[in-house]
Amino acid sequence: MCDNCQEKELELNIDAQCSLYHVNKPYQYVGGEHLSVNKDWESTSVRIAFAFPDKYEIAISNLGQRILYGDVNRHEDFLADRVYAPDFDYRQILKDKKIPLYSLEAKKELKKFDMIGFSAQYELAYPTMLEMLNLAEIGVKRSERCDDDPIIIVGGPCSYNPKPMSDFIDLFMIGDGEDLIIEMMSLYKELKSKNLNRHDIIVALAGLEGVYSPELNNKTRKRIVQLDNDNPPVTNPIPYSSSVHDRAVIEIRRGCGRMCRFCQPGHVTLPIRERKAEDIIDLVKKTVKQTGYNEYSLLSLSSNDYTNIEEVIEELSCELNEKKVSASLPSQRIDKYSAKLAHLVQGVRKSTVTLAPEAGSQRLRNVINKNLTEDQILDTIFTCYKNGFTSVKLYFILGLPTETYEDLDEMAELLTKIKYRSKLLRNELGLKDVIKITCTISIFVPKPFTPFQWHSQDSEETIKNKINYLLEKTKHLKGVKINYHTRFVSKVEAALTRGDESLCEFIYQLYKSGAYMTTWDENIDFEQWNNLSAKCNISLDELAQRQYDLDEELPWDVIDVGINKDWFKAEYKKAMNAENTIPCEFKCVNCGVCKNFKVHKVVDEKYVPKLKMIEATEQKEPHKYRIKLSKENNLRYLSHLDWQNTLIKALFRSGLDLVFSQGFNPTPKISLGIALPIFVESSCEMIDIDVYNDVSEAEMCDLMTKALPNSIKVLDVKKVNKDVLSIDIIAQWALYEVEPLKKGVLKSEELLYIRDKISSDDELIIEKKNKKGITKLVNIKPSIKSVDVVEDKIQLVLKVGQNADLPSVKADVVLKMFRPEIEFKIKRTKFFDENLNEI
Repeated sequence: MCDNCQEKELELNIDAQCSLYHVNKPYQYVGGEHLSVNKDWESTSVRIAFAFPDKYEIAISNLGQRILYGDVNRHEDFLADRVYAPDFDYRQILKDKKIPLYSLEAKKELKKFDMIGFSAQYELAYPTMLEMLNLAEIGVKRSERCDDDPIIIVGGPCSYNPKPMSDFIDLFMIGDGEDLIIEMMSLYKELKSKNLNRHDIIVALAGLEGVYSPELNNKTRKRIVQLDNDNPPVTNPIPYSSSVHDRAVIEIRRGCGRMCRFCQPGHVTLPIRERKAEDIIDLVKKTVKQTGYNEYSLLSLSSNDYTNIEEVIEELSCELNEKKVSASLPSQRIDKYSAKLAHLVQGVRKSTVTLAPEAGSQRLRNVINKNLTEDQILDTIFTCYKNGFTSVKLYFILGLPTETYEDLDEMAELLTKIKYRSKLLRNELGLKDVIKITCTISIFVPKPFTPFQWHSQDSEETIKNKINYLLEKTKHLKGVKINYHTRFVSKVEAALTRGDESLCEFIYQLYKSGAYMTTWDENIDFEQWNNLSAKCNISLDELAQRQYDLDEELPWDVIDVGINKDWFKAEYKKAMNAENTIPCEFKCVNCGVCKNFKVHKVVDEKYVPKLKMIEATEQKEPHKYRIKLSKENNLRYLSHLDWQNTLIKALFRSGLDLVFSQGFNPTPKISLGIALPIFVESSCEMIDIDVYNDVSEAEMCDLMTKALPNSIKVLDVKKVNKDVLSIDIIAQWALYEVEPLKKGVLKSEELLYIRDKISSDDELIIEKKNKKGITKLVNIKPSIKSVDVVEDKIQLVLKVGQNADLPSVKADVVLKMFRPEIEFKIKRTKFFDENLNEI
């Protein structure tokens, strides 16, 4: 074993815990979320860490990682853990304190795992992937790794062109990963038991269908699986905070038959495979029940193309609407949108509807094979408007092949028609709100395995001129907002997505120069990227604007997605002539995937809903319960908002008949009492909930215990009068126990000195900002009722609550007046009313 491969046991020791007091959103780094899997490390033989090169809020929502995490952990002998890219603040702390990047569940160094599986969703994440390897003290380049290093694997959309990352990644997973990841881990276990070295194991794994090795450069066919009920993640880790897609997700369909010529996912995921309606309904109910989300998303590349989309939502609405659980369709075809679907989707809460015309002119929609007319666009938007959707998001692509300024004129004219006709409709029907249109303009990026894979991207200057032209054409339209993607970022994406091995050095230099979290535009230094590309003798402009010849070899030809290259060529030629192709949705287009891979399209049979909506007529009587909870250990890293989010999800999981607020977005009627500051524990948190259930206190305790994460304990339940004052009004004082986080940094006599100073000083002055941001000097001495030292802990009774002449004060603020350099462990243990009677 080389010196660099010496294993070091990693725990979240006191130094690491102290570090978390200095980062934003520390919950990202401690794990333990509800429904996370915490397997015993020693009892498993093969371990993989699924790594996502982006922020926690993005990463934890990724469906692909959820699926694989669940699949692996269902195998008794395999362990799957998670790791996400640390934000800038914690990344620096890991470097400064020489803490190797670790997994969330096991708290093990990534270097200890057998495999690390990156999800590559976006080319701009490449430098972040390399930095994560560096933080884990694993060789960034394949050539730098030794025999004890884990095997580095990449899956996801970017795997369809593995060349730009070929210097860094050992193996790429191509296509569907559900079966493949289990086969890889099973083979790894077998080969490891035979004492094969790392190189030979990699070579053997590359022999599996769907695995590409940069070293072997082996021609690789993608993997295809059928959708079944063995792999949907109904119990994925639930973040304490709100994630970017904070909802239950059920994949209803894989593959898209629309054959839009710019769309890579629509081609590489063929053939179409639909899940049965009965299975979807069952999975949604299970997932909502297990996770506690109040929204479910029926996911596919084109969700309302699913055969039984209306029937599925109709049946689910019969049961879930009353529970205030709403439906979300993230990607919808305009020509399949109906008044009935609009009504079903907005059954609980109205939201913005998102539609994608992609191009503003009919000619250009023919070029991209959108199979969509202007009348269909207008009819769908006005159907949404009449059904209560007053905010509409429209997605367009700028710089599509053959685009002219006349096409932009027609896009502006389309927006004008929407505004003008919606005004007429509003007057005719007496609608209250004006329709608001938000247009998001992305920039065309030619992608591998699309008919446009050969075509160039417009130059930055051309795109700039087109954007300015469109903005000028639409500036008179009130209620129309136009957002557009960054030109430079789209150029880099075009250069990377169609690049070859020559880009490896550029990506490496980006990582070495500190490029990180570059999926976010604000983290890209444009000048740095241009300078590094020049240093590496490449031109991002030339790569992005390159026009490939139809007969030349392409870097990604080593991957076989099943579609014949000649078919792509024929589609490209039809595009140049603005000719449509009838989608495979309606008729076989002979692309080759079914014949070449011996598969076929799977479409569900027509489904008849078994349940019908019934209007509730029963007048129910609400009941109020006061529940006392613990919030300890890793829960101290949660903000008050995160705590609220966690408790509301638990209430949805509990099965209780909740009382909801009225209005646009109904929420459970819950009072959380006195907000607990971050980094403070508690054994006396109280919440009031209103429910229609009339159950005993013991039954309520049992229901809440089962629904809450294991880390939260129910300490007491009382049924109270529905008119009782809330905790945040009753509670006026609270007892806190305080001790240093690090043992031994304060001696007993120092604690006594702090006690005596607090007791004897007439004034304790701090600076405090008011709501207007003005700093004032405040005397907090009257807000400290008592102070004592018991068993080397300082006990403080401090002012809390509202509607009082005295200001509330935090325990850490008091202690930091005397020892600002020390991190304290603080615990709230009791509440008192104004007369100091314990609540």
